[in-house]
Parts: sequence; structure tokens; C-alpha cells
Amino acid sequence: MEVRNVDALWQEMAKENNYDNIEISRLLSKSMAAKSVSSKTIAPVKCRANRESYSDPIASSRDDYKSEKDVEAINVPKILNHLAAEQRSVRKNAAFALENLFLNDDKEYTGASNAFAEMAKPLFKRFNDPMEKVRDVCIRITTKFIVKEEDLLHYLPYLMSAITNRINSRYGYDEENQVFSRNQYMHEAFKRGRVYVAKDQVTRIKPNEPSEEIRLLLLSLVDAVLRNAFQNRASSILHAYIFDVILVLISGVQDDYHEVNITSCRILASISNHMVSVMKHFSVATIRSLMPLLLHRLARVRVVAVETIRALVTCPNVDKCKGSGTEAIVDLIGHREENVIPVASFYTAEVRLNYFAKLDQDQAPMVRRAFFAMISDWMINLPDRYDHESRLLPYLLSAVSDEDSAISKDALETLKILGERYEGEHEKEVLELKQYGADGKNPTYNYEAPLPVPFFAGRPSLGTRLFVRGRARRFLNPILRELANWQDSTRSHAVRLLKCVLVYCEETITVDAHLLTNTLLRVWNTHDKLLPELMECADLTGRFVAPKTYLPLLFSHLRGDSDTVLPLAATSRGSASSTPQLAVALQILHCMLQGSLDKTVLPHVSEILEIIALPSILDHKSSAVKSALGQLLSQVTMLLERRGFDAVTAYFLECGRLTSLDQIFSRLFDISVVLKASSECSLAVTEASCVLKRLKVLESLANIGELYNKHGPSLLQRSLQHLQDMLAVQWSPYCAAQLAFQELIVSAPVALLLSHGTELNYLFETIQESDQASSGNDYDSSTIAAQCARKQNFDKALMELVKRVQAELEIQNDSMILSAGNLYMQHWTDLLIGLKA
Repeated sequence: MEVRNVDALWQEMAKENNYDNIEISRLLSKSMAAKSVSSKTIAPVKCRANRESYSDPIASSRDDYKSEKDVEAINVPKILNHLAAEQRSVRKNAAFALENLFLNDDKEYTGASNAFAEMAKPLFKRFNDPMEKVRDVCIRITTKFIVKEEDLLHYLPYLMSAITNRINSRYGYDEENQVFSRNQYMHEAFKRGRVYVAKDQVTRIKPNEPSEEIRLLLLSLVDAVLRNAFQNRASSILHAYIFDVILVLISGVQDDYHEVNITSCRILASISNHMVSVMKHFSVATIRSLMPLLLHRLARVRVVAVETIRALVTCPNVDKCKGSGTEAIVDLIGHREENVIPVASFYTAEVRLNYFAKLDQDQAPMVRRAFFAMISDWMINLPDRYDHESRLLPYLLSAVSDEDSAISKDALETLKILGERYEGEHEKEVLELKQYGADGKNPTYNYEAPLPVPFFAGRPSLGTRLFVRGRARRFLNPILRELANWQDSTRSHAVRLLKCVLVYCEETITVDAHLLTNTLLRVWNTHDKLLPELMECADLTGRFVAPKTYLPLLFSHLRGDSDTVLPLAATSRGSASSTPQLAVALQILHCMLQGSLDKTVLPHVSEILEIIALPSILDHKSSAVKSALGQLLSQVTMLLERRGFDAVTAYFLECGRLTSLDQIFSRLFDISVVLKASSECSLAVTEASCVLKRLKVLESLANIGELYNKHGPSLLQRSLQHLQDMLAVQWSPYCAAQLAFQELIVSAPVALLLSHGTELNYLFETIQESDQASSGNDYDSSTIAAQCARKQNFDKALMELVKRVQAELEIQNDSMILSAGNLYMQHWTDLLIGLKA
């Protein structure tokens, strides 16, 4: 009788059922005991060793599959059979066995490549297994072999069916509207006129594959199939399945897992590069599906989305000589044609989002770098780039002013290339400008001043400037509107972009000088953080706009013309008070004059001084107005120091009339004296003192006293006349006449004051008599308060006058001055005694 090898039998059974089967264990134990008695005399030692070796047969584990490779090769079909078993534990252990056999990097199975042909279909079937571990192992093994497989055509029908069945993409393609839609019924209803329901308002459908990792593995498998086909130049075998692949990838783009989004985007970009004839039909719809990823919370997802859109837009459509995805650029920038209203907007709110604006202001430099690289690529390489240059150019100019120096440098290089191409395409126009010297030779504009950051290399090339000028007016108005935006980032971006536009447009910005000036007046005083850059914009405007163009625009605001001040106050934030507008207008005028050439400003010096000497400006008590006025006055004085004697000639050539420097100097003196008395603004006092010192040098006078002797009499006469004619309710301690009077009392030579002693007596007596007359009348509280304030100011002025005259008489030897001084001193002393009484 043949002896059965019970040990081998038990080993096979343990492999088939790797779980605790009590009945089988009991039967096998009895069988082993019986056979051991019958064969005791034959092999006692061997049987005892076998019993000791298999005393715990149920404890066999996954390591049983790690035995010798010959045994493993024999048992691979059985493992595959166990992979399809009904018991979960059997399938799971089989999956572990396959993982150790094929996915273990330490031990490579020798017959793996030959075994995949028999394993493929069983593995594909397990893509739908309920156990995640089984699906994981099967997909990973398939991916490993598919990468190296030379005959994909043999597996594709089964593999693609397994993948699409597991992912079960519910998306469909609308060829007419070029969109992918998930709910075909709702999409057809929308096309028939039903109100559109946003995605965030619809219940989100859970994916057929609940595991994020498995969804990622499935997409990795798709990527492996595509890479294998592309490397072997066999992309034609994918034509029958590419539509299903695209639908799977669209599902991945809309997935909640960011790694799935990234993988889907990269696969789409790969298809766009290798299967142009197929992808060009789906580029627009795919880009529209990718747009939400541009707002993803993770920067690396946004970067991949930008790179994918870049590849899809540039996917060539040779028949139409254009990029197959360029129609989606309009959707990306949220553009809508004028006078075009979609029917759906009558029933529900329609919001168009400018995704490029979001990317342009992205906080992550890597996202901005990818975005601007995409814009540069489109501007240079798109076949139909001329249709989109005006839409894309603002973002390229934004890159020039970007905070990242590398981005700015790349953008400048791109604009340089575009300028060189423009010169080649418009050779005749550029040649004429160069031959006739029409570029950069206009004596009215300041081309030599250094440009702001990042234009370290000087003026851009002629071709670049012509290229930008031809398209800048289309987006200048939106830039000016964004300067008043409620978001800080938008305002900051707009002012940097405006600075670049001014540098490239140069004198052609004159056409829009009125818009630019009004915008600066509106936004100047609202955002302190932007003030330095706004000052640079005003300086650039002064360089490339003639003073005779921008001065009338600012003078209308300084004069307080109702047709300019009231509309500006209505559109600006805050109150409609003219005080801040005056300060802003003076500051902008100062910045623009700073950018203009001296020879272009000289003809307008008299007009500038005449405007700023208006009572509406000098009478203001605002420190901001006084400070701005002092800076402007100092700037005009320094201009006269440099080119003062040319002012008369320049004025005659400009206006055809003669003027005198004495009139200019007298006006400077009058304004400086008023500012010097403005003790509430220390900056204005300092500037006024400096102006008087420069004015002394300009007129070749020995000291300030001579300056007062030359211009003081006329100023004192006018001040006294104004104060005498002024009613108590009209008087103010900040009015120009009062400030000039106080400053002359303090600083003018005593001889000058004594020469006008009669007028001073009359003024003090008039003030005293008016106060005494009003004491017996019933006036309102405001009138009484004004009278009291005026009386106190004139009392102080009279006391200061008496003190100065008394000190002068003590050291004076001139008999005429002594007699006149003693006479006035007696009268003024009596007035003081009367006031105290």
C-alpha cells in the first residue's frame, strides 16, 4: 500500500484556505495520527520530524509564498484563482502574495514578464473588487507591466473597459457649445432655456471609486498606457479609446483630491503635445473645465493648471492657422462684448470672473512665474496672437513691474523680442521715425531723466514703445478705474501697471492727460501707502506732457471752478470740502513741475505764482495746503536760481507779451511772507525762510532787511487796506492780509513801519472804535467771538510794534526818525493805555 505524503497535502490545503477551518484541522490531525502508527517501523524519525514541523498548520501566513521560486511559479495560477474567491480573507491574502511576488523590489520574480499575459484579465477584473487592498495591488501590478509592454493593442480593449468602468465618468461633451457637462439631462434643459444652476448649488455626487489613492493609481495607469504608446510612436492605437480617456481625465480635473487634479492636468498636457489631431477638437472645452483649478487653494495645483492651459491653447490647429484653444482666452479674462447680453442673465445673476487678474496678483511667486511664462509664450508663439495681443499685453506689463526681479527681467526680455519683431514687420514706419529724428527729439519732453524701477537700462527700444503704444489706449481706462478700487492689492497693482504704461507711451499719453490728471486728483489723498508710486506717476506725466497742457487742468481746481471741483468731489471718497482738493492739486502740480524741463516751465512761472497767490489758497488754515504751497514755492525759486534770467524771454516767446522779473520777485516775496507767519505749519515756515534767502541772492541784495525795504511797502499798504475794509465777521487770524501784517510787524525794518505810521494809526483807531461801537449793540455770539479774537490779535501786534520801535529809538541817531518815532510812540502808548482801561 502506497504511503500518502500528508505533509505535502496539508501544505497545499493551507495555501488554498488560509483561515481557521476547525473541521478540516481535526480530520487532518486524525489522518496524520493513523498514518504515523502504520509507518512507525518504516520511518519513525521522519514522521516525528514532520509532526514537529507542522504542529500548527493554521499558522501558515503570507510568508509561505516567499519560498523557492520554482514552487511560486507553479502556484501563480492558484493565487489568481484565489484572487477571485468569494471569501474576503482569501482574496486579501492572494493580493499580499502577488504584492510580495511582483512588487517587491528586493526579490524580482524571474517569470514575471511571461506571466503577465495570463495574469492580465484576472487582474483587470479585480479593478472592481470591494476590497481596497485587492484593487490597489492589481492596479499597481498592471501599471508596472504596462510600462514595459511592447504589445499594448492586445490589452487595451480589456484594460480601458476596466478603467472606465471603475471610474465611471458621468461627463459628456457638447460639441456645439464646446463644454463638458456632468448632468446631460440638465444640460439639455439649459440649452432649451432652463435657468442655469451653479455647481455649488447642486448636490455633489460621490465618485464611483471612494478611495482617493485608488483614483490616483487609476490615473497613473492611464498615464503609463499613454507614455508607452507615445514612446513607441504608436499613438494611433489609442484613437478608439481617447474620448473615454479624456472623459476620465475631466473627472479627475473635477476631483476633490489635489493629487488627482495634478495628475489629470499633466496627462492632458501630454495628450495635447502628442495627439494634436485629436486634442484640438476638445481644447476649448477642456480649458473651460480647468478654469476652477486656477483658484485652487494649493499653489502647486494652480501651477499645473496654468501649464496645462498653456499647452492646450498653443495646441496647433493648422487648418485654421490658430491655436486650438484660443477661443477660451475670452472666458479666462472674463470678457464680454459690448451690447451683448446673454438671455440667461434676464433670469439669474451672471458673474464673469477674470481668472488672469487673480493669477496676476497671486501671492505665490511660483504661480505668477508660471502665469507670466504662459503669457510670454502666447504673445510670441501663438499663430493668431494678433487677435489677442491687446487682451494679453496688460498682464505682460504687469510682469514688468512685478516684485520678483526674475519675473520682471523675463518680461522685459519678452517685450524686447516683441519690439524687434514689430520693427521687422513695420520696417518702413520705423525707418522714417529714425531718419527724420521724430523719436526722442521733441524739445518739449524730458527724455533724459532716469526712469523708475525696473527700467535700469534706460528707455525701451523704439519697436517696443511703438508696439505698446498701439495697444495701450484700450486698457488705460480700466487701469485708471482700478486705482480707486476698494482692495489694496488691486490698487497697488494698478498703480504699478500705470507706471509702466507711462514709460512706454511717453508723449502719446498727452491724449489722455485730462483723464490721468482727474484720476490722480481723485485717488491721491485716499491711500497713503500708494502715495510714493502715485508721485512717480505724476512725475512721469510731467516728463511727457507739456506744461501748457496740464497746467490749465490743475489751475481750474486751484481756482475752485464749479464745473471741475464739484464733479470731482462727487466721485471721490469723503467730503466735498475744497481744502483737501487744494492740497492734492498743489502736490500734483509740484510733482509734475519736477518732471518737466526747466525751459518748458519758465514761460508759466508768472501764471503759477498768480494762481497760488489767490486769497482762496493763501487764506486756508490747513497745514496740508500750507506745506504743499511752501514746497511749490521753493521749487519755483530754485528754478529761477537756475534759469531766472531766461524767464522773461521764455514768457515773451510763449505769450507774445513782455513781463518783468520784478513782478515775479514781488509775488514770491508776498507769498513767502504769508507762509512765514503760518506758525501752525513748521514745514511751511522753513520753506518760506529758505525762499526769502534765495530771493535775496537772486536780487543781489546784501541782507533780508533790504529785501523787506524793496517789497515790503507795497505789501504793507495792501494788507492795511484789506484789513480796514474787512468786517469783523469776515476777519480771520489765518487770512493772508492778517498774516502778512503780523509778519511785517515782526520782521520788517522799523523805518519802514514808521514810514507807514499814519496808516497804522488809522488801522488801530478803526479797530478800537469799531469794537467800542459794537459793545453797545446786540450781536450774535459768532460776531462777538470774531470781534474779541480780532481785538486780541491787534493788541498783540500793537504791543510788538511799540516794543520794536522803542528798542530802535534807543539806538537810533537820526533826528528825523527820532522825532517821528517819538510822535508815533506817544500815540501808540495812549492806545495801549486805552485798551487796558
